[in-house]
Amino acid sequence: MEEFEYFSPTDLPQLLQLLASPGGRILAGGTDLIPRLRSNTLNVSALIDISHIDELRFIREDAERVYIGSRSSYADVLESTVLSQYAPVLVQASRLVGSPMARARGTIGGNIGNASPAGDSLPPLLVLDADAALVGPRGGRVLLLEELLTGPMKTALAPDEIIHHLSFPKPPAVRGFGFEKLGPRQGMTISIATAAAAIEINSNNKISAARIALGAVAPTPIRCKAAEELLIGREPEEGAWKLAVEAALKKIAPIDDVRATADYRRKATGVLLERALASASEMAKRSI
Repeated sequence: MEEFEYFSPTDLPQLLQLLASPGGRILAGGTDLIPRLRSNTLNVSALIDISHIDELRFIREDAERVYIGSRSSYADVLESTVLSQYAPVLVQASRLVGSPMARARGTIGGNIGNASPAGDSLPPLLVLDADAALVGPRGGRVLLLEELLTGPMKTALAPDEIIHHLSFPKPPAVRGFGFEKLGPRQGMTISIATAAAAIEINSNNKISAARIALGAVAPTPIRCKAAEELLIGREPEEGAWKLAVEAALKKIAPIDDVRATADYRRKATGVLLERALASASEMAKRSI
């Protein structure tokens, strides 16, 4: 491992001052960064450890939105009554992340900043219509999560910016969610494919709103808006799911790697998405 400088700010002003100097790399939970440093696949000149900045660790709500601080861990997500009510899809995905130790260390902001196409929290946040509040020495700005994720391990973050928090509008009570993940050993591995879905059903048993997002099958996690539009006005049943799956599969671009072939990912994605849509529909029906 190469030598580097280490900084441990204790509040946001200290962090912003450090960010003004180029070359620093943010360390949050370290579940991805530390292994990469140990394997010499990543070289940094300085590490800025944000694990003591409590201003970045919160989960709260107001009348219209839910807010998740970037340093909130997967364990925090699992313990949150706010998220269990308004974001069960994110809770479900968090339950399948790593070991208990990894869930205690890994952070939502780190998963987004890492920008892995297989990041488990990303499809759920996409179907929640989440955006990211960014902050740096020059001020702050807000980007939709889709705008922030620009490629494999790439984001629209400037070198002197960090993710302060995520937020999303409170979903209506009639919305149901589903999340499905495939990995060689469900919780302990990088996902081969993931699918998240959100469905609303009206009193006429027709789909009135839909959200679909897929992970690990394109350069970034993706929303499948053409597939969503196909569902509107249809009854929530297997035929509708198959139409949505067919449209969604046209948008993905899976690759061959050590975990799976592109063809396997494509077939698995269809199965996962159909299951996620069915689960979301059942949840929505229970709330009518």
